[in-house]
Amino acid sequence: MSAVGLPARIGYAVVALPVGGATGFYSVAWLLPKMSWLLQIPAIVPENYATFVTALYAGAAVAFTASLMALTLPWKRRRKRRGRNWRIGLSGAFVVLASSAFADLGHPLLVDLAFAGWLAYTITFTFVRYGVLDQAKRKSSSSRAFSPRDPEG
Repeated sequence: MSAVGLPARIGYAVVALPVGGATGFYSVAWLLPKMSWLLQIPAIVPENYATFVTALYAGAAVAFTASLMALTLPWKRRRKRRGRNWRIGLSGAFVVLASSAFADLGHPLLVDLAFAGWLAYTITFTFVRYGVLDQAKRKSSSSRAFSPRDPEG
C-alpha cells in the first residue's frame, strides 16, 4: 500500500473528520460572540444554546470539507480525465438542489449565499477536479515480461 492509495486516503479522511469538526466547532464558538456585530445578530452570549448549535453546524461543515479534501489526496491533476463533463453537471445539479432546499429553511440571504458558495467550492475542488479514483499504474517493460496474465510476455 502506498501513501496515496485509496486505503491510505480513507485513513486520512477518518483522521481529518474529528480534527476538522473540533477545529470548526471551537473556532466558531470562540469567534461568533466576538463577530456578532458584523453578522448583525443581536447580543450573542457564549453560553447561549443557539451559539452551541451554530458551532455544531460549523464543525460539521468543516469536518465534511476536511474529510473530502483528505480523501482526494494527493492533489495532483491528471491531464486527461474521462467523465469530467458528467461530474460537472452532476455537481452543479446537486449544488442547485441543496442550495434551494437550504434557502427554503428561511435563513438570511447572506447565509444562503455563503452555504451555496461553500458547497460549490467543496464539490468542485474534490469531486470535479480531483475525484477519488486511484491513478492508473504504469507498468514498466521489465514487469510486463514477467506478468503471468500477459500473453505477450
